[in-house]
Amino acid sequence: MKRYLIVAMLLASMTAFAAGGREQKNTNEVTNITWWHSNSGILGEATADLVDTFNNTVGKEKHIHVDAVYQGKASDVLTKAKAIWQGNDLEDLPDLVQFDAQAVLDIRDNKALVPMEQLAKGNGYDLSQIVSSARLSQTYKGQMIGMPFNASTILLYYNKSAFDEVGITEAPKTLDELAEDSKRLLKRDSSGNVTRYGYAGVPTTYELCAWLGQQDGLSLIVDQNNGHDGIPTKVLFDQNGTMVNFLTKWQALHDTGALDNATSGVTGEFASGKTAMMAQSTSALTTMMEMTKGKFELGVANLPMVDEKATGGVNIGGGALYALDNKSGHQDAAFTFVAFAVSMEQQLAWHIATGYFPVNEGTYQMEEFKKHCEEHPLFSVAIDQMRESNPLLQGIWVPSSYEIYYAFQKGIVDMLDSAASPEETTKKLAKTINGYFENYRNTQD
Repeated sequence: MKRYLIVAMLLASMTAFAAGGREQKNTNEVTNITWWHSNSGILGEATADLVDTFNNTVGKEKHIHVDAVYQGKASDVLTKAKAIWQGNDLEDLPDLVQFDAQAVLDIRDNKALVPMEQLAKGNGYDLSQIVSSARLSQTYKGQMIGMPFNASTILLYYNKSAFDEVGITEAPKTLDELAEDSKRLLKRDSSGNVTRYGYAGVPTTYELCAWLGQQDGLSLIVDQNNGHDGIPTKVLFDQNGTMVNFLTKWQALHDTGALDNATSGVTGEFASGKTAMMAQSTSALTTMMEMTKGKFELGVANLPMVDEKATGGVNIGGGALYALDNKSGHQDAAFTFVAFAVSMEQQLAWHIATGYFPVNEGTYQMEEFKKHCEEHPLFSVAIDQMRESNPLLQGIWVPSSYEIYYAFQKGIVDMLDSAASPEETTKKLAKTINGYFENYRNTQD
């Protein structure tokens, strides 16, 4: 995102901008806010633009300075924060931290957490301006604990040039159509070696939250409202039939011979033309546009439905900003920055720069946003999909989230590599994941 556009939009709205924080004292003393994040590459550039714009405008006016500190991958941010709060050295915590969904279990009942809804109410900030599904994605026991920020959904990315080559005129809408199209897109050389797969990837928690949750309009994957009302105690996908239904469709895709069971390097394979389709986050759009430029025409579409009855859509992914009590007394100043970061102007700038969709409802009414979508229609796909999805379809908040992530992948690969049935695989997955839940409960006793 070019910085002049950000500044122009900001200056145009400065007189109307309500930062959400209480008025800072009329003093020249600067309140320093530290924000830990995991944004690198394009995201890192967008983060630097956001922070610089705040520091030179609203921050300068209110004597607040934000220092954005890159701490590595999302898991690294969590690891470093946990090391501090487990040692009770809360003064060493940052004022704000950016976590992904995997970290929610560690933060939602944490003594250092200051719920964003609490700060919003204390600062007169109207949370209704935040997209409802995004708010719900950060809601725990009825309270929004983090501010949605880098919000995303999952899309189908496809090689439109390859589609044209084999006469496919539109993206698949169901997994049955995905299997049919993948078979047509499959290419082999004269020796019979695959040179292009139709689809690549092994579903993880992210994809399964949509493919299981969308069935029958809305289906839960685990109890406790997918973990948003408390610690889950058991899976539900073995009782409601969603996993068996999904695995049956996935087995049919595999049987075409056009599925590459790759667990890593999928985006590289896609960009090089070695696979014609993949499922990937909205946040990858800007990167994929750059990676495929000059190679083939990129297409994006809604994630295919499991079947015609799977009308729930997709859940919100990505991450959020969390406020921490580090004994600095700077929580209101930190919220001033948070409110700025999710203002309609900054969410437009963040969306254009990164591909994450805006979490502020006001952004969707801006003429600049509408013009951007007209000029770059690929950016509209994820937004339309999100708007059409059931807002109650939410990701799962579970203990042992990383282990469960890999358990899903391993279970699916094992099924495809063996003679195991979808029913047998579902039972095995349920036993494994319920075992993680039981082990977690035992450690809490």
